[in-house]
Amino acid sequence: MGLPARFAIPIFAVFAVAFLGILGWFLRVGFGTTGSAFGPSGVHEQGDARIAATAAPIATDPPGTFTVPQTGTGPVQGANVLPGASTGGGNAAGGPPAPVMQALTELRGRLARNPKDLAALVQLADMEFDSRHFDKAIDYYRRALALDPSNPDVRTDDAVALHESGHDIDALAQVDRVLKERPDFHSALFDRGIILQAIGRRADAAADFRRYLKVVHSDDPRAAEARTALQELGG
Repeated sequence: MGLPARFAIPIFAVFAVAFLGILGWFLRVGFGTTGSAFGPSGVHEQGDARIAATAAPIATDPPGTFTVPQTGTGPVQGANVLPGASTGGGNAAGGPPAPVMQALTELRGRLARNPKDLAALVQLADMEFDSRHFDKAIDYYRRALALDPSNPDVRTDDAVALHESGHDIDALAQVDRVLKERPDFHSALFDRGIILQAIGRRADAAADFRRYLKVVHSDDPRAAEARTALQELGG
């Protein structure tokens, strides 16, 4: 039969108000709770403007199909000095900057997974070179050369690292090997001139700088340095 309307309607109204109040409380809690479905810090989907940008992955082209990034070839410690610390280094007190440390960690992880990752070896060598850790750079360059012995860029950079660490005779042997295979490889010509000048073979150094200027364009970044070297050598 049911309750008379004068009793049923007030009871229904009370239950409705109570239900709406409880529902509103749950919604307020949900929107204010971190990590909840409605909360301010829930999982963001790709494309959400609040997601921090992710660094681009390092190229992992297989050996023989990519251009190996190089450290550069301009002197940084006065005239006629081979490349040194210009990028990638840190400071003695605090160590490398966070982005550099992250890159080092990623590259070392790649090598741990694949010791024959040529690109990772060369990139690590370049970073160690730019940080003036020449012994470490040489180790990575040698590992890269074991995989790709005919790479003139890597062998020339290895020679530069040897020169910077005081091993000029070994450095000369490396650039001589490059020039035997590629007589007009201009980076090796310039670096050979620097190495020869360092060990006192002035006439041979001048000859290499003259040859270098013949094979590069006049606007080459190091052409002015080669001309200055020739003036200093009297040639």
